[in-house]
Amino acid sequence: MNKLKSVFFCLVFICALCFYTNIVFADDLDSLLNKCAIAPDPKPSVMVYEYKLNPETLMPGDVGVLTITLKNMQDKQIKKDIDIRSEIKGTSGYVTDIDTKTEFTMDAYIKEAYIVEREFKVCNRYSSAGVIGPNEKVDLAFKIKAPSEEGIHMLKFIADIEDMEGKRSKGIRYFIPIVVTGTVNILPQEVTENEIRLEVINEGLSDVDSVYVAISTTNGVECPQERVYIGRMKSGESAIAVFKVNGVKKGENSVIFKATYRNGINKHESNPVRVRMPCSAEEEKDKEEGGSLLKEHSECAISALTATPTSTLSSSVSFSQKFMVMASSAFAGLLLVIATLFAQKRRKGKDIDISSSGEERR
Repeated sequence: MNKLKSVFFCLVFICALCFYTNIVFADDLDSLLNKCAIAPDPKPSVMVYEYKLNPETLMPGDVGVLTITLKNMQDKQIKKDIDIRSEIKGTSGYVTDIDTKTEFTMDAYIKEAYIVEREFKVCNRYSSAGVIGPNEKVDLAFKIKAPSEEGIHMLKFIADIEDMEGKRSKGIRYFIPIVVTGTVNILPQEVTENEIRLEVINEGLSDVDSVYVAISTTNGVECPQERVYIGRMKSGESAIAVFKVNGVKKGENSVIFKATYRNGINKHESNPVRVRMPCSAEEEKDKEEGGSLLKEHSECAISALTATPTSTLSSSVSFSQKFMVMASSAFAGLLLVIATLFAQKRRKGKDIDISSSGEERR
């Protein structure tokens, strides 16, 4: 009996002790932490820090490299202290006392990064690109090809980010403007029998390298130089290319020029330009003499043509006048003959009357 009483008193004592000391188990601790006013766990914050395009401006059809730099904007690891105390009513001591420290690494995991393909052709994308620590950067290079039309295009960059526990973090949706424009043109400046001067103009927004002006086709022109090297030209810059001419044949003579240049690794050619050579002094003299002879010949022909109908008209007028004179003369002669015959007839009648009257008198 004494043993049973002792066990009973022990159980009562333990229950009383548990009631007064408010023992907290593991499940109760988790519930207590959830009920506490603790800020949510911090997450890494990744943003587009900068971007670069090589070459700086793309020409139609160019291939370039767009490098996008991502940065984890969290500058350091984050530590959080948790201190929870629970006081028993009616006592001055603390029974429940939780004091812990939590450290967040703030590393960001790049799950996927890519550029939405629209007007541009994009050759690559990133999957599992790696981890960015606090205040660290990473470069993502994309090979892109520009369209064949000039203009300003907006490239959409997308990146999916996770924390180190695999929880989805704030992603990236970023638009990058890309300008597509530029060309090199040739303008003839001065053309003589012995020299051709051309102005080469870089009309693009970026510098171009390895600029040459070359002869594409010649027609009756002898040039010792096939091409002239200019080199690097800045945006909006112009240069003069001079070609010497040894000889020009007679006839229609011309030279076709074109410029070749590079924008980064991309090779381009300008539109061809035809330059007509001037005529020599002898050709000009021959042309002038031929023109004067042709002019005299044409004037003679014109005068002959204009004189011919005039002479014909005068001859026809004189012939009609002569005919009228002859007709009038013949008519006058006929009238004279008729008058003469009539006069003679009247005379004969008078003579007959006179003779008859004499006989009667006798």
